[in-house]
This record gives sequence, C-alpha cells and structure tokens, in this order.
Amino acid sequence: MHSARDSYTAGNYTRTIQILHDSNEIQTSSRKTRIEAYKLMAFSYCVIGRITLCRAEFEKVLQLDPHFELSTAEKGHPIWGPAFDAARRHLASS
Repeated sequence: MHSARDSYTAGNYTRTIQILHDSNEIQTSSRKTRIEAYKLMAFSYCVIGRITLCRAEFEKVLQLDPHFELSTAEKGHPIWGPAFDAARRHLASS
C-alpha cells in the first residue's frame, strides 16, 4: 500500500492503479486498508479520465462502508466528487 501511495503522490496514477490492481494482499487486508486502496484507485481512475472505473471503485468503498463519506475537500473535487455521488446513487437504486 505504501508504494501505491507514493506513486499517487508522485502523480503516477496509472502506476498506482497497476500496483493496487496487482496486489494480492488487498483482499485479505483489513476493511480500513481495502477502503483506502479502493479510494486511491477511484481517485486515480478519475484523474486519468476513466470515470466508469472510478465510480466502480467508489462502489466497492460504499459496499464495505455504506456510511463512508469523502472529506469536505474531496467532495468539492470537480471529477471525483460527482463520481462518488453517482456511485452512492447507483447503489441506493440497486
């Protein structure tokens, strides 16, 4: 998880996704770690313009924690704020 955070911080979003996607440990990690990983993947997908995949990762977060909320700053982001809201609406309508 540490290398994925470093990659994200460095602006290498495609690498972040690759690290997290290829990680075998995410599925066996704590709920908190899985939420962090899915959120980081969502942000990365949003930044590279893969909005459908971004929403799918946010849905994974919300399936683990239906009460999860983005921080105030994150909610205001023009890309992932709306993607998160769309994921919440999609799950609510399912």
